[in-house]
Amino acid sequence: MNSLPTSVEQQLQLAAKVFKYSIEAIFVTDLKGSIQIVNSSFERITGYSAEEAVGQNPRILKSGKHPIEYYQEIWVSLEKNGQWQGEFINRRKNGELYFQRTTIATIKDKDEKPISYCAIFSDVTKVKEAERKLISDLKLARQLQKSVLSKPIKNEFIHIDGTYLPSAELAGDMYAWYQIDDHRYGVILFDIMGHGVASSLVSMSIRSLLRGIITSSIKPAKLFNELNHHMRVLYQQNEREQSYFFTAIYVLIDVKERIIEYSSAGHPPAFVIQEGGGVDLLDVGCPPIGLLPELIIETGTIPLKGRSQLFLYTDGLIDSLGKETSQNIEKLKRLVVGLKDLDSTHFLEMVLEHTSSKDGQFEDDVTMVAITIN
Repeated sequence: MNSLPTSVEQQLQLAAKVFKYSIEAIFVTDLKGSIQIVNSSFERITGYSAEEAVGQNPRILKSGKHPIEYYQEIWVSLEKNGQWQGEFINRRKNGELYFQRTTIATIKDKDEKPISYCAIFSDVTKVKEAERKLISDLKLARQLQKSVLSKPIKNEFIHIDGTYLPSAELAGDMYAWYQIDDHRYGVILFDIMGHGVASSLVSMSIRSLLRGIITSSIKPAKLFNELNHHMRVLYQQNEREQSYFFTAIYVLIDVKERIIEYSSAGHPPAFVIQEGGGVDLLDVGCPPIGLLPELIIETGTIPLKGRSQLFLYTDGLIDSLGKETSQNIEKLKRLVVGLKDLDSTHFLEMVLEHTSSKDGQFEDDVTMVAITIN
């Protein structure tokens, strides 16, 4: 094994090699900002040869994209902290703009007096272009995800509306509802495990199945069994692959018989607020969908007394109210009882007003559905 260099001469030779062959661009200036030395990566990235750069100020790379205050902050940081890290949009010798990620450090002598500045930077243009494309793609995907959400239904018998608030560009939450015949409506709200792109893709794949399953299966138990079968086939192929599952609540509403049939798959309990102010919790059901090969599913039935309000939500809403889940559910219950006389749209608006932070944001995805049955 080769020993580490011990003499000052050997150390300097090694430092010179690192400087020369570094894939990062390096240049050193004096205290006035005049470039003293550059390496070959500086020449490659900027297009300026060593002969052209030495003696010049780094402002030869300026693109005009940053205000003077930006550069003043760099000097303040160097004087205060001895270093600065950040990014520039700079210009190569041929006029082409590029993104430069930079670290600048103050070099001091043995008495801790500044003697020069060393800048190390890399060309991150391709990275930035990829980031911009990803942001653009995510915005498009979010628009697509929002476009498949069911539109409000409002007639003399029922008013269904929903709110979808992803914490990031994409979410695993989704809702959907369909009018099955002249007096029955199927409403589902579900929450895919996790966040972001992966959960949103699973959510969209499940969403594509819902119309056919809801309008043909109708009953909660059969619907959940169908969804569980699809999840097991699609996302449980082998033990090495990540498995996906989701919580859900499905409500079958019969406005003629004035009754609802429902099942909850590991989902936070929904509320039925009856005309007199009484509240029924929708908490009967089964484990989350996709978690087990077979589901044993319980269903619940609740008769509706006069004008009633149903409220379905994902766990991001109750998580915003505190750390204790059971207490949060009680807080939410008291809130929605006080809003029961509002129509579905205004009901959702008031829930948001009372639960979101000052900037209207939530830490987790939040999706809600309100259903007014006249």
